[in-house]
Amino acid sequence: MARRRLIFSAALAAASLTTGLADAAPARTTVFNDIVVNERVDGDVVAFGADVYLGPLADVEGDVVVVDGDLHLDSGARVGRHVLAIFGAVEAAPDALVTGRTLAFSSLSNVVLVPGDGTPFQVNFAIRLLTSGGWLLVTTALAFGFAVRLRYGVWILPALGVRVLVLGVAVAVTFFAAVVAVFGLGPSLGMPLAAALTVIFFALRAVGLTVIGGLIGGALLKRWLGRPLPLTAEVFAGVLVVLALRFLPAVGGMLWSIVSLASLGSGVICLATATPGREIAAGTPASS
Repeated sequence: MARRRLIFSAALAAASLTTGLADAAPARTTVFNDIVVNERVDGDVVAFGADVYLGPLADVEGDVVVVDGDLHLDSGARVGRHVLAIFGAVEAAPDALVTGRTLAFSSLSNVVLVPGDGTPFQVNFAIRLLTSGGWLLVTTALAFGFAVRLRYGVWILPALGVRVLVLGVAVAVTFFAAVVAVFGLGPSLGMPLAAALTVIFFALRAVGLTVIGGLIGGALLKRWLGRPLPLTAEVFAGVLVVLALRFLPAVGGMLWSIVSLASLGSGVICLATATPGREIAAGTPASS
């Protein structure tokens, strides 16, 4: 319920930002109430905390934005611009048409971006395995290239405690609200801005996941081997453990989402905090 309240607050904040942009064309908007669209709509279709069903006669000239709900497109349904789903899935029949792009944030761990005239795919085990390998490669490369900065992040992370998770929630809510807002700027400006925000989002997650992996891997390897190892080895081991937990049945998705939120907070703190080089060179953790 806490996550839903945060999502709804972000959605309403984003709606207030985009109201002025939507005045040029009538729009269909719903809050906590599922809607069925089976006719021509000159403007946008926006739903908060609700599902949207586009029937075979649906012809939406604008965008379709669904926050904390699912979007279903029947065969013959058409969307003239873009589709954005936040904490929801997009299910499209083979003959459904989305002229623009489909951007789906089904969770904090999965993002699906589909070019125009395409049908979103479902994230399966093979895709999760592939993305897990990507996270492992990126985090290890970051540990190799920015060892001093990330080592400092590993040292200060335990002192921050739950504040990292709270900051991560704030960053995630701000990000999703910003994506909804920039989509109202139209395809020529909205899509590039949404793409730029997505790059920043994943960059913060990558940095934060590297820090968390270094903390976990360092503790495990020191316990097993009795001595510290290079940061790259610690990050590789720690991120590997985190990614393995992602595949646990029932709880894996929830654990990965929690780690993703903590990664956002860790990434912001690691990048925004000045690094005391002399303390790191001396091998002593910095006081918070």
